[in-house]
Amino acid sequence: MPLLRKILIANRGEIAVRIMRTCRAMGIETVAVYSDFDANALHVRLADQAVPIGGAAARDSYLNIDALLAAARRCGADAIHPGYGFLAENAGFAAACENADIVFIGPSSKVIQAMGSKAGARRIAQDAGVPVVPALPENDSPASGFPWLIKASAGGGGRGMRIVRSAHEFQESLSAARGEAERAFGDGTLLIEQYIEGARHVEVQIFGDHHGNVMHLFERDCSIQRRHQKIIEESPSPAVTPEIRNRMTEAALALGRAIGYTNAGTVEFLLVPTGEFYFIEVNTRIQVEHPVTEMITGFDLIRLQIEIAQGKLLPSSRPQQNGHAIEVRLYAEDPDHDFLPSTGTLHVWHPPIGIEGLRVDSGVEAGTEIGVYYDPLLAKVIAHAPDRNTAIAKLVYALKNFAAQGVINNRQFLIDVLEHDEFRAGRAHTGFCLPPQTYKSNDAALATVMRTYIERTEHGQRKVLPSIPLRYRNNPYRSPAMKLEINGREYDASPDDQTIEIVQTSPGQAVALIDGIRRHFQIHQHGDEYYVRSSFAQRKVVRMPRYPRRTGAGQHETANSPMPGQILRILVAAGQHVKPGDQLVVLEAMKMEQTIKTTIDGVVKAILVKLGDIVAPGQMLVEIESTENANEHPSSSAASN
Repeated sequence: MPLLRKILIANRGEIAVRIMRTCRAMGIETVAVYSDFDANALHVRLADQAVPIGGAAARDSYLNIDALLAAARRCGADAIHPGYGFLAENAGFAAACENADIVFIGPSSKVIQAMGSKAGARRIAQDAGVPVVPALPENDSPASGFPWLIKASAGGGGRGMRIVRSAHEFQESLSAARGEAERAFGDGTLLIEQYIEGARHVEVQIFGDHHGNVMHLFERDCSIQRRHQKIIEESPSPAVTPEIRNRMTEAALALGRAIGYTNAGTVEFLLVPTGEFYFIEVNTRIQVEHPVTEMITGFDLIRLQIEIAQGKLLPSSRPQQNGHAIEVRLYAEDPDHDFLPSTGTLHVWHPPIGIEGLRVDSGVEAGTEIGVYYDPLLAKVIAHAPDRNTAIAKLVYALKNFAAQGVINNRQFLIDVLEHDEFRAGRAHTGFCLPPQTYKSNDAALATVMRTYIERTEHGQRKVLPSIPLRYRNNPYRSPAMKLEINGREYDASPDDQTIEIVQTSPGQAVALIDGIRRHFQIHQHGDEYYVRSSFAQRKVVRMPRYPRRTGAGQHETANSPMPGQILRILVAAGQHVKPGDQLVVLEAMKMEQTIKTTIDGVVKAILVKLGDIVAPGQMLVEIESTENANEHPSSSAASN
């Protein structure tokens, strides 16, 4: 196979930047592709060349095979690296690259095809002697044996997946999973497996070359998930003994040899408390969590992918496990509201620096716009240490010093999980659910600090005579109190708290003595919003208008969007009668669907959106007139998700 000189990266964001880093070290030119939305993205600027490939939506850009191949031909790329997601596991894309004489950096289209169907992969695993989870034929409706797991045969990432715990909800879950699978993967085929309570999600990283060799690079534990998607991964798994590791890695290698595996792949298992494990699927690509394996083995997995694509043999030296590595995924999402995605501008972005053994992989920067079209991943933060406890401590410290403001994110949630006793003890499994957290609020003190900061800043901007003291008024009436909103709560920011002494303020900074402890605050202003960060707090502080704005009377009389997203389906029409639980609208954002349902008996008065519309959180979608109160209150209505 020829030496690769130029690689087109058919992806975006963090993984595109990650691949570029290795290509640069190998002396290989890179070509970025970008949608209309990503024209000014970081991965576009870091590449040696960049080619536009279409509109903002993924189907018009990063999923457009013809556009990607045309871009590769236009710039003279020798190869295409698909990253993960999008077309990374698309056998048709791999075959199109092969037919166009462009090297596809991944398994062959034949292998992707064989493993692309979870049902087909299951049969191959059984033939190779690998244990599989008990399952039902797709057309069967179980009457017992609950819970069952319905999942898309053709995809991953939690799309098309439902846990069913009773017979009466089975058909609705089956239809919902099939529809989601068809839209996400173009294939509505489903697999129905026994859902195993208390299991851990453990996967084995494998590599195969073009000379018949297959090796493993140990396991990763990916049990901490939300919406069936991983958010924390680590290696070694705290639940895997040397004996289990030997059995599990041998099973993964047996499957790899059975299908003639080449390049990077991951064999995923469920590990039950008894020590038995069951095959789930094979991901025929590099994984989001690959840095964990890189940290404990010292191997650059992207380099290994490229070298295999060039025809090189696998390394002759057997990899060794060195220490412990943990990765967390920092997402633009709201943990307090069912992890709904968050959009907006990333006004503040300061990853932690100077921490030995810490790695941050990201494709964003200050000023990046987080939209509804793609995955909400902001960054991966990975800590490596000699032992697990030290790795956890290092990662917690790093997250506490990671400033990511402008969009709601899961930073504090990740800290809470890492500090939870169940996680620290290594007992957390796929059913782990973090209980509601009770925090000591520092917001009142923060409001006092911010009032003084704002007043001093404005005092200086107005060029007031230095002899006039702060808050001086030349009339007998008291100045209207400054009101600040923090975490949805309004504060009358009084300067009279005797436990707080403002030591110093300057543009973008404040120093305060709070309860006898000196604390430094970094402040970024954006209009009436102040993004404040310190070891004391990391908050958005909003300066409220002096006089309240008028609110439309009908604001609470409609079904409102709970998240930013795109209107995927409208399920009702004007004049239609609805009852509690009836579905109104389906939204899609960042690989997730949300169905809006009514909570009342009524009649649909108006549909306020149309298919394809991009909507903001709180935006009115459907107006419903209550049947019960129609005579007394003609416009009374209510709805929720």
